[in-house]
Amino acid sequence: MVLGRFWICLKVLNQLVASGCLRIKYSVDGTILSFKERLVAKGFIQRESIDYFDTYAPVVRTTSIRMLFALASIYHLYVHQMGVKTTFLNGDLTKEVYMEQPEGFILLGNENKVCRLVKLLYGLNQASKKWHKKFDDVILANGLKHNGVDKCVYSKTCNEYKVILCLYVDDMLIFSNYMEGIVETKKYISSVFEMKDQGEVNTILGIKVKRDDKGFTLSQTHYIDKMVDKFEHLDIKEALTPYDHSKILEENKGRVAAQLEYASAIGSLIYAAYCTKIDVAFVVCKLSRFTTVLEGYCDASWLTQNVDSKAISGWLFTLGGDVVSWASKKQIVIAHLTMEFELISIATAGKEAEWLRDLLMHIALWPQPMGPVSLFCDSQAAIARAYSEVYNGKSRHISMRYAYIREVIGNGVMTMTYVKIGDYLADPLTKPLSREMVKRTAT
Repeated sequence: MVLGRFWICLKVLNQLVASGCLRIKYSVDGTILSFKERLVAKGFIQRESIDYFDTYAPVVRTTSIRMLFALASIYHLYVHQMGVKTTFLNGDLTKEVYMEQPEGFILLGNENKVCRLVKLLYGLNQASKKWHKKFDDVILANGLKHNGVDKCVYSKTCNEYKVILCLYVDDMLIFSNYMEGIVETKKYISSVFEMKDQGEVNTILGIKVKRDDKGFTLSQTHYIDKMVDKFEHLDIKEALTPYDHSKILEENKGRVAAQLEYASAIGSLIYAAYCTKIDVAFVVCKLSRFTTVLEGYCDASWLTQNVDSKAISGWLFTLGGDVVSWASKKQIVIAHLTMEFELISIATAGKEAEWLRDLLMHIALWPQPMGPVSLFCDSQAAIARAYSEVYNGKSRHISMRYAYIREVIGNGVMTMTYVKIGDYLADPLTKPLSREMVKRTAT
């Protein structure tokens, strides 16, 4: 950035703060495309109706993109793609905005001065709206007209050619029946904005575009492969159809995946279903109704520095992804086996699960009847014992706790589910954290 082009230094108060952000941009196959750096304003400091007003900026609908590709297939149109460099810096700043001098650009002898922005920065609340207005004005000045339904689809008819253009923030597609229309449109836009000419369309919004003799094919194979890799620890099994009609889905019942991961997986599927995967749209819609449940996580840890040889129990419960209850306590009895102090932790967590479930049962907002609470544990031995009806006299010192676990499971209060050891939610309650885990827990 060059001082004077993007800001000037003045003495004034009530300024914003900016920070540098680094990002690696990848292609759909995972290769590195570019290393990006941006100066981003901390727009959350801005005050609505004082520092900014309207922030809405439209983007082209995915349905519009599919319609345009269908037309391109029918009429054998050329389709090229362009991207705008430093997009939001192109918008016109109509209101005075001040910020502190960013690190690395502080003027010697003028350290106490602040910057009055001449150009918009990423992070400002009004940046996207201002950019879209600027682009809109430029495109309309070249004779293109708005589509009456989608304000981010523009078209132009000349004697020689027809051009259709659509915009999603800084990514644009240009359709034309003659290459001349593509070239002329690119030339005009590049004369106003600094552009990246990406040639014939290859990928748009994470959707792979392939052209053949029959037309265009849109796919997200790369995106789906990434989802499979991301959630492979959930023991994903291949299925012949997206949905088994013999299965009846019930809220809050059965051994389900962890709530946060379940919601994350469903969210990932929603994008695929919305863009290209019509065959999973129904089942994704159906599964998305079960993302908010009451869940618990329990753990136990025996630390060698405990002079009394008693383990630590820890548990927490989440509702809708928010942690609502947790505890970290020393066990009052000495366990002889790892499985035993895990059982003690399960029993303690079971009491809290029963109380939380009773609380929700008496709140009219929560769907009734109330299903069992899913309690996650990283000990397969403890879970197997919790479901076992065989009594072992060797564990009689914890027999009351074992009996309680059997009771809450049998009464439908709680179900047990195994979760693999790794980034386990209950870990911070039973063992010291590394610096990395402290950062992750804090966020």
